[in-house]
Amino acid sequence: MIAVAILGILTGIMIVGFGGQTRKVKTTSEANAMFAEVHRAQSQYALEHGVYFSTGDDDGDIFPTTPTSTSQDVGTVPDEWDTLRLKATSPKLYCGYVTVAGTADDDIPTFAEDFGMEQPETNWYVVYARCNADGNTAVDAEYFTSSFDNSLQKRNDGR
Repeated sequence: MIAVAILGILTGIMIVGFGGQTRKVKTTSEANAMFAEVHRAQSQYALEHGVYFSTGDDDGDIFPTTPTSTSQDVGTVPDEWDTLRLKATSPKLYCGYVTVAGTADDDIPTFAEDFGMEQPETNWYVVYARCNADGNTAVDAEYFTSSFDNSLQKRNDGR
């Protein structure tokens, strides 16, 4: 009886740990794919227009607007995504995304500063994602990349 109880406790601990890793893989994989798509779209837009393009600002203009613990149908994308020719990498997304662009005279968004980015001296864009894979709205996972550093930066990864 005691052995069965111990085995049950250990199994529960393993399931909880595995669930966190699963969320982390889902959101990180999605963010990597979407960020690559944004880099592609921004590069093409800049080639054609000489500047980068914003799909929103740092006031929370993410799409989809409310990330949840389950993937959401993308449906109709915002007009800004069409202008940028930005395509969702999947018909369902876990995270919400925004790309903000500017020139050397434009201040970078607050979230870019929070990830340690300094004010550029040339045209720039940043990409931000917020995910809520665990259903806890108190702390969301955040991902960031920019035109100067296309590596994926993470905060609260797997949450």
